[in-house]
Amino acid sequence: MAKKLDTQRLHLMELLLRWEGQIGNARLRQMLRLSSIRASQWLREFREYQPNWTQWNSISRSFNATPEFYRDKHEDDSGSLAKYLSLVGLPATTDSESQHVVVAAFPDITTPNPYIFAVLSSASRMGRAVEVTYRSMRDPAPHKRIISPHSIIRAGRRWHVRAYCELNKQFRDYTLGRISHAVLLDQPAGSLIGDDKDWATEVPVRLIAHPGLSQEQQAVICFEYFKDTSSRTTTCRVPLVNYYIQDVRAAVDIETQRPPEYQLAIGNVKEIKKWLF
Repeated sequence: MAKKLDTQRLHLMELLLRWEGQIGNARLRQMLRLSSIRASQWLREFREYQPNWTQWNSISRSFNATPEFYRDKHEDDSGSLAKYLSLVGLPATTDSESQHVVVAAFPDITTPNPYIFAVLSSASRMGRAVEVTYRSMRDPAPHKRIISPHSIIRAGRRWHVRAYCELNKQFRDYTLGRISHAVLLDQPAGSLIGDDKDWATEVPVRLIAHPGLSQEQQAVICFEYFKDTSSRTTTCRVPLVNYYIQDVRAAVDIETQRPPEYQLAIGNVKEIKKWLF
């Protein structure tokens, strides 16, 4: 085996090979802005590092992933896919200039304001307070609040910031799309992430096929979501439990939330009931 490759380079090439099924000179030049000579060098060293992972395809003039590669690389698929998409991008189908084969069905309508995002991100890293102008369904008029953020979260299609509210003296979630202005203050955060007990608490959320489906339909759901097992358990931080349930559209009350609108259900409602809306 050849000497170990640079970890970052190896990871990038593995991502492309894993999710595109092949890797070649042209693709490396397109994605990483390499020269043809440099791309060839990367491919040669990658092949020397793991010769059993790829096989030359003379038609596409690229190296195809082998079954050995997929057997060797046992990663979390969702995490790996997220990294791949962050590398190659995910344009909407409305982008007429895009030549991507992996696309989003529609454009993102919840992209946060970059300046506000940056202010909240900086405050979270530095442990500083922020004055925001916010509006909510309970209080629709724009009003100012001083918050101490510690995490920015994408939950489904929406962005939130987890922060300590100086007015309410508790940690809350704020939707980034409802913040119209943000000012980084020259004062320390009122509370830090270590003080957020709910954030530090993790609970299991078990998904099952909705019992209202036929046995055959439940089998389809188990194949699609659970890799042919009967359920899937995901560990969630307490403040994110409801976001997760909403995102996967799982029934909490199987008597009133019925198929076909709901094809998934929560299998441990009693265990997580106190954290539900």
